[in-house]
Amino acid sequence: MKVKHYIALAALTLPLAANAQSINFETENEGYTKLGVFDTWEKSPFRTGALEGNVKVIANPYKEKDALAGDTNMSDHVLAFQRSRWGSNTFGVRVTLKDTIKLSQTPQYVHVKMRKPKSGRVMCFALGSRQDRPWQSKDVVQVEATCKSKVYTDKWFDAVFALTGANGVNVHSLVFAPDVESTHDLNEDFVTYIDDIEVNGSALTRIEYSVYPINFDKTQKLSRNDRYTQGITLNSGDGSQTLSVAQKEDKLVYQNLLASSLKAKAGEKLSASVNYKGTWMNAYLYLDRNNDGKFDTSLNADGTPATNSDVLSYSHYKGKNSVGESKKDGASATTALPNFTLPSDLAPGFYRLRFKVDWNEIDAGGNSSDGNSITGNGGAVIDTRLNVHGDKVNISRGQSAAGTNGEVLKADGSTLDGTQIEFGKAYTIKFKPGDGFKLSRFTIRHGYNLAGNSSVNETPQYIDVTVPAYMVKDNLYTIPAEYVDGDVMVTPEYVTDDAGAKGDYALNFPKDLKITRTDRALNSLSFNTTTQSTAQKFTPTDKLVYQDFSNRSVYVKDGDVITTNVNYTPNKNAYMHVYLYVDLDNNGTFSTAVNADGTPAWNGEMLSYLYYNNKNSRGENANNDAKNGLFEATNSIPQFSLPQGLPKGKYRARLKIDWDDIDPAGHYNNPDKKNQINENGGYVVDFNFEVVDEYPMAKLDVRTTNGSIVGANNTGMPESILKGQDIAVQAVGLDENYSATSIVVRHGENLDGEQTVDGKKQWSEYTATLVDGKYTVPAENVDGDVRITANFEDNGSEYKLVFGEEFDGENGSQPDSKYWSRSSRENPTWKRFCAQTEAGQKETGWIEDGKLVLRCLKNTHDGEKDGNGNKQQMISGSIESSNKVKFTYGKVEGRLMTIGHSGNFPAFWMMPNNSVYGGWPYSGEIDIWEQIDAQTQTHHTIHTKWANSTKDGAECMGQGNNPAKTGNSTATLGEYHVFGLEWTEDLLTWYLDGKQVFSYARKTDLTDENKIKAQWPFDQPFYLILNQSVGNGGWAAAPDLNFTYETKFDWVRVYQTDKHATGANSATKASALDYYVTPGNIRLVAAQATKVQIFDLQGRVVFADMVQGNKDLHVNKGIYLVNGSKVLVP
Repeated sequence: MKVKHYIALAALTLPLAANAQSINFETENEGYTKLGVFDTWEKSPFRTGALEGNVKVIANPYKEKDALAGDTNMSDHVLAFQRSRWGSNTFGVRVTLKDTIKLSQTPQYVHVKMRKPKSGRVMCFALGSRQDRPWQSKDVVQVEATCKSKVYTDKWFDAVFALTGANGVNVHSLVFAPDVESTHDLNEDFVTYIDDIEVNGSALTRIEYSVYPINFDKTQKLSRNDRYTQGITLNSGDGSQTLSVAQKEDKLVYQNLLASSLKAKAGEKLSASVNYKGTWMNAYLYLDRNNDGKFDTSLNADGTPATNSDVLSYSHYKGKNSVGESKKDGASATTALPNFTLPSDLAPGFYRLRFKVDWNEIDAGGNSSDGNSITGNGGAVIDTRLNVHGDKVNISRGQSAAGTNGEVLKADGSTLDGTQIEFGKAYTIKFKPGDGFKLSRFTIRHGYNLAGNSSVNETPQYIDVTVPAYMVKDNLYTIPAEYVDGDVMVTPEYVTDDAGAKGDYALNFPKDLKITRTDRALNSLSFNTTTQSTAQKFTPTDKLVYQDFSNRSVYVKDGDVITTNVNYTPNKNAYMHVYLYVDLDNNGTFSTAVNADGTPAWNGEMLSYLYYNNKNSRGENANNDAKNGLFEATNSIPQFSLPQGLPKGKYRARLKIDWDDIDPAGHYNNPDKKNQINENGGYVVDFNFEVVDEYPMAKLDVRTTNGSIVGANNTGMPESILKGQDIAVQAVGLDENYSATSIVVRHGENLDGEQTVDGKKQWSEYTATLVDGKYTVPAENVDGDVRITANFEDNGSEYKLVFGEEFDGENGSQPDSKYWSRSSRENPTWKRFCAQTEAGQKETGWIEDGKLVLRCLKNTHDGEKDGNGNKQQMISGSIESSNKVKFTYGKVEGRLMTIGHSGNFPAFWMMPNNSVYGGWPYSGEIDIWEQIDAQTQTHHTIHTKWANSTKDGAECMGQGNNPAKTGNSTATLGEYHVFGLEWTEDLLTWYLDGKQVFSYARKTDLTDENKIKAQWPFDQPFYLILNQSVGNGGWAAAPDLNFTYETKFDWVRVYQTDKHATGANSATKASALDYYVTPGNIRLVAAQATKVQIFDLQGRVVFADMVQGNKDLHVNKGIYLVNGSKVLVP
């Protein structure tokens, strides 16, 4: 066995040195007694004596400096070690110490500079003996430590090892194994060099090659869930700027926010903060003021940052903060950063800014001590950029590789050379192509160092944005304010103007091509945008592949995120894919250009697609659901936006359903004749996206008698609707004996004026037949305002209109005083702000466009005072019909709309005209409708002596659940709903948009006269109240004084039977059963004692008994028969 010698053998026994904690090889015997080799493998030839190791102190062959790390090793001498291929993977160089290292449970860190040509793990073995075992060999391995720092090849690095162990162990030698990987592929020996061995209490590496080093792996995650950083904030002359930190979600200790930046001016006094969830931590803020890739953390003796320090602020370190204040004991546990002044000598530019949450450690890389590491303590290192800017920035024209061929000018046509513009403000430029040329695209480079590298020490300096020519209108383009975040360079690309003929949105198939499959169908296509909640919908009317809606638009605003909803059968495993194109340059074709990652290219017009080449338009690898055609999942078809700043106007769009083919013309007549679009059940749908400043809304006017027009499935109706959208309506009569067979639809402009003005038709009108009481106004008829009129004919109803208030007075007028009075101001919450002066009443209630508008808003009238003579905070509108319109029994309906907001508290309700049974609540109250704050839940309630608790009156009996005094339903805010109440001698029934939602019955099992009247005081005349009030923080929230609360009442109608209208009280409603279904429950409501039988589908009796009043039955989900009617319980 022969060993190739890389270094000459030398004497291994050298004179002693003075300090065992620091060893170098500049002078002989500097801290060691002996040098050699060691192998932990007992059968190693170096243990058996078959081979000798080769170790020698030599002249340093690699004196190296590094731009980031500085002087990595400028020693004159180093220790060279021949790593033999005959040794095991733990074979290494042995340094016998002059002074032993005493182990303890507190870590001690061994540092050794090392240089080696081969990658691989590095370990340190501490050889020694126990003090209580004097016979023990000093060659026993007491500690095995793997290098904690990063290992490099062909350059010096600082290998760091943590030594811990039981007390009473002495370490006599350190062995450094430079290659603990498998030796099977080690074919020849190599030399490793070591130098400058130190033992201390710091785990920080002495040589750092990376910029802005951190003392943990960047993929390191928090080890605890109770501490995390949620955001960072900088307050400057640019305002309060906050960046969110997602540490709670991703758990990463290192947070890279370099894509974002914060802004400030040199010399400004600033404040900063961290939003940290946790305790006993500190905050630190650093700025690399000379952009050298590292943070200087030097401090003065009093704790303040030194003159050239990169420390801006810190909350605590060694009992001080950055302004030199004492922070000891409990005061040290703070993340509050002291204010600071940004150095005034900073030039405009992007600088690395680091926020750190840590404990008592100024090192910008984080505390790495075992007891208080930044990772173990739930800390964070957050890197972002500081944009140090002035008031002005430079704008210039860049030179394209394609040559000049045109100019970039100011908007007024003057030269751009030498121009300075305002920082952070949008700026308009003008393009002027040369003769025979046109603009193809241009690049906006914005930031700093525009002629240099885009990144300095991995800190981004500028960004290039490519803008297609279609973003330019009339040769003008406005550079967005967010691009003016530094200097700006605009580089145009002009090309020869030989575009040729415009395309015609080609198809690969005839427009009358029919779909041959019957199991696949596009039921509808709709789009939602972030600023318009209404789904803009298209519904195919035939089985043709091509669906032409090119005369209709989907309206979007600049910057809207657009969600595509495809209702396709089947909606899972459809084995079809969705592709969406927009002709952004209006050239009659759709560009399908995509980047390598699948995202749309700068000139691409396929803005969203579900699957192609195993990708989707977000650049994600498509999963099996997408590949197989999953349309039903939320956002399974990727959301997209039209380019920000796209000029206003129409842009032809196309949605295609096809199989794995991006050709916008459709997969048809291909050579393979497979997966033809018609045979696969595919579609091509043409329409427009129209970019608008404001959505074009159509005013919706509904006029009815003896019934109402509501939305489909008994829902509300908006006051206005987006033009070009279907309007699905449903006719609901006052009862089953009032019906409408048709409606009249008038649509267009100036609906109350002449149909034709100066030869131009203003509006159209037609009669539409209702089918099962329903009709959909087609989108093409929603071309302006829409009026729907319906007359419900009386087919033998007992109910006749006795009072109808349509609020059809002149705009600005007050409600008719023959029927209505203003409510007085009194102490109850709803009355406390009721306006009393003429001016206040005009501001809080008036008639407009056939509606009563009631408001509650901040008071500006000195005459509106509270009971103590102080000026009211707010004034509110309320009208009532007391002593004017009062009635006993009948049916009441009102059509109204409220706007949700915290503190909102409107109502449509009834009170007794005379308190026959005593003050409130003894004589009763009926709330037809209440709805508070911004909630969609509605409340339908009674108040009586029987139902209310003693907090409302000493004699109240607290029987609010016997029967239940309140029912709830749901009504969308900002839409008109019809709320109704039917009142008979023994039953109150509430309705919402024609659907019964709650009942309250008179109890017949009471014998005590006091209790009978307490439970049912509803045999006296009641009057109506319509009001807009605000809460006080009890039930409804306290009001927002800066908000105007508003409720509109379209109409209020009262119907009675003939007998009730003449004052007769002998008529009774026929015994009937109401039932209400909620999950796991059936509520039975009967005015008179009624026999009820409930069976399940197996015929088993679930319930059989007499019911009077309310009764709740708890049942399992399923289908039941209630007195013969089928009921589904969810």
